[in-house]
Amino acid sequence: MNQLFSTEGILYKFLNTTGNIILATILWLVGCIPVVTIGASTAALYYTVVKSVRREVGYVHSEFWRGYKLNFKKGVAATVLLLALGSVLGLEMRMVLQNSVEVSRIWYSLCGLLILLMVLVTLYLFPVMSRFDMKLGRLCMLSFVISVRYWYITAALAAGLVAVALAQLYLLPLPLILLTPGLWCYASSYLVERAMKPYMPKSPKPEGEEETGNWFD
Repeated sequence: MNQLFSTEGILYKFLNTTGNIILATILWLVGCIPVVTIGASTAALYYTVVKSVRREVGYVHSEFWRGYKLNFKKGVAATVLLLALGSVLGLEMRMVLQNSVEVSRIWYSLCGLLILLMVLVTLYLFPVMSRFDMKLGRLCMLSFVISVRYWYITAALAAGLVAVALAQLYLLPLPLILLTPGLWCYASSYLVERAMKPYMPKSPKPEGEEETGNWFD
């Protein structure tokens, strides 16, 4: 019984992890308020969940704002680009649906393909952004390569994200919005980390320890 309530016990670890996920989610929601900063905030959320919640390095609030600042410019640029591209493609597809000409059908298929590519890139873009110091174009290319190489992980991430979003919208009580995004980030990071691992720079391996990706500086 004493073990259950100790700082090394399961209950303490569960409550501590849950509290940190909620804090990270609240910070993410605050960071998303300007809308154009959704990308920077999402990259910071992933950075914080993996570093501070899963690996217990640093404090959630300080690591979140560190990740937010590090990815601010690229995150804003990515958000603006994705919102603009999504709006244009959505508008184009709506216009094509109102036109039955054969050329329109071809254009509809092309727009659908571009939307698929955008989704594939977006699934990995912000985790990749939180991990690698590259220009936005290279981040997008790496995200696409990972999404295709690990298509089964990509399919699982896409299905899981849709399921979580629908559950939050139609089944779960609204207050759980303070937990759901961070919890999904936490759970999905086990898949995303596996997909990104082959592309991570390796840190020196201490004797007797398994080599790991160089996440922390």
